[in-house]
Amino acid sequence: MKNTELEKKAKAVRKTVFEIKTRDGIGHLHSSLSPVDILVSLFYDEKTTFNHEKDIVIFGKAHGSPSIYPILADFNFFPKDELDKYCRVGGILRLHSDGSIPGCHFVGGSLGNGIGYAAGVAFADRDKDVYVILGDAELYEGSVWESLISITHHNLTNLKIIVDRNGMGTIGETEKLLKLEPLKEKFEGFVPNVKVIDGHNYDELREVFSKDNGVQVVLANTIKGKGVSYMEGKWKYHTIVPSSDEDIKQGLEDLSWHKETHL
Repeated sequence: MKNTELEKKAKAVRKTVFEIKTRDGIGHLHSSLSPVDILVSLFYDEKTTFNHEKDIVIFGKAHGSPSIYPILADFNFFPKDELDKYCRVGGILRLHSDGSIPGCHFVGGSLGNGIGYAAGVAFADRDKDVYVILGDAELYEGSVWESLISITHHNLTNLKIIVDRNGMGTIGETEKLLKLEPLKEKFEGFVPNVKVIDGHNYDELREVFSKDNGVQVVLANTIKGKGVSYMEGKWKYHTIVPSSDEDIKQGLEDLSWHKETHL
């Protein structure tokens, strides 16, 4: 699939996420927009090695996991009408990813646990590639670094760690709250092949997700609130879902490449 087509897929995913989040004003919309291109690259770019029938994606930052819901529906993990029942009685889609949701494999919510779970899955089945998406503020959790000790010791090369490096936590910028940099060098203390990329660039995403390149940790620089002009890079929207008619209209316009932008 060409980059232009992947970009259209990403807009469609973001638009759907925006719609289901603003419908009832529930969840972390801001955090669900930054990892979309990563997921689109994995699922839709045939030049990556991800196999949706065998391999799995685990959200450490489970508050951002609704970004994968439209994609899972598009790949028939569950009916698309479940998207209309997001966080509603009778629906299967929850605020955070849940192992009961087809295509999701982890009960998320408490940060720092996803990577340990992913390491266990990768250890148990080395024929399965496991991708775990971490938030950068999640790296404040000591369990992340404890898991890296185990990942290194057991040589879990079938596990890829992707950090959604949007530079923001719940209450502000990570480098002002508690400095993480130099982040690449910190990861290199555990694993040898760490790559810093633009998490919205499909050429760079394709390279790190291609076969046998040896990259185990991907530090993907992203923009929180990506795609919605007034939300991009504004940390205050971490827990605020747009509710005014004006904001919702603007968001939908930002995320539409034609009137019927959907997967």
